[in-house]
Amino acid sequence: MKKIIFITTILALGYSCNKINCSLPAQTNGTGEIISNAEIVQTNILDVDFNREYVINSDSANTIDAKVEFNNGTTDSINFTNYTLLGKWAEGGCNVVIERDVERKNSEKRLIYTLEVHECGNCDMLTGSMNWVLVPKIPEDYTVEFIVK
Repeated sequence: MKKIIFITTILALGYSCNKINCSLPAQTNGTGEIISNAEIVQTNILDVDFNREYVINSDSANTIDAKVEFNNGTTDSINFTNYTLLGKWAEGGCNVVIERDVERKNSEKRLIYTLEVHECGNCDMLTGSMNWVLVPKIPEDYTVEFIVK
């Protein structure tokens, strides 16, 4: 009987560890240069390389056939005359919120795309996202730095 109580207690503690103090920030579409009302729809996921950092500046570079939807309206092709698409894979544990921010440094001719992963819970399951964001068109002579925290 003592073994059953001990095992039940251990299982209860293990289960409760997944639920205790799980406080995450609210999910947003992003800050800084990110177009917040743009939802990226990726139609050709088989061509995505999860180890790659994406800076898509033209229709010919859009091999994943990404589209955009503004304000939950119609899905259209991305106008690469006005926009650049950025993407970087990030993942975390059980419960994950990824904060996205793009900062433009004009004097250095670069953009910094920062992904801050907030996670809580204790499990083996990973949750991830490609973190596609739309930003105003990046000039060709700019560099993009990707940071995952």
